[in-house]
Amino acid sequence: MNKPFASVADQSILVIGGARGIGRAISERLAEQKANVTLTARDPARAQAAANDIQAATDSQKVAGIELDVTANTADRLNDWFDDHGLPQTMIYNAGVSPIYERPENVTDQDWQLIINTNLTGAFVAARTYGQRLIDNKQSGSIVFVNSIAGLVGADRLSAYAASKHGLTGLVKNLGMEWAGRNIRVNAIAPGWVRTDLTAGLQQNAVLEQRLIDSVPLGYLAEPADIADVAVFLCSDSARYVTGATWAVDGGLTCG
Repeated sequence: MNKPFASVADQSILVIGGARGIGRAISERLAEQKANVTLTARDPARAQAAANDIQAATDSQKVAGIELDVTANTADRLNDWFDDHGLPQTMIYNAGVSPIYERPENVTDQDWQLIINTNLTGAFVAARTYGQRLIDNKQSGSIVFVNSIAGLVGADRLSAYAASKHGLTGLVKNLGMEWAGRNIRVNAIAPGWVRTDLTAGLQQNAVLEQRLIDSVPLGYLAEPADIADVAVFLCSDSARYVTGATWAVDGGLTCG
């Protein structure tokens, strides 16, 4: 009997940055598909509230929320959680910031470090910690990063953000190559314009919103669920031959 396509039922999955936006949609879709989900946020109350809401909405068997700040003690915090709960079959890294919109000559050292530390260094530390534990325990596993189309093409006035995301694209290629022999798959999703809190300001301006829509060949902006569906596939055994890849989920925006 053939297995269901893209099944994540009963998988244990850790979603770093899973309490809001795309991460929240991924957590919810995984729970709908009967995965056992633990989501993180810097604010423990927000993490627990999101977990409670998702569990109630999906009637999932298990959704938990924990505190994690990816710019501080990430390795120690993850190792403590792994010690208490075991290793998840998949770890998703969705933590990311883009707090400035400036020409490169106006980017401060402080802004640069915040963005690089969260989007790239935090991603590497989380992956290294999880990967090392898998290797030590001779277990297979999967990592999915939420990247951005800014990791594939340039992004005006987002030099630090684009640098962090291009670094993540390279990291995915290298980890996918180096850990393939350990049976650890590493992939990423690169969303285009998505209707989230981060783009709410643009959506509230009819002219700017239409400009965004006109830039997308498919002619509309993505919903967070569109990204979540691809994440579910990459977590599943249906993607067992996929590693080192960054999947653009952008309505064709990077085709040109």
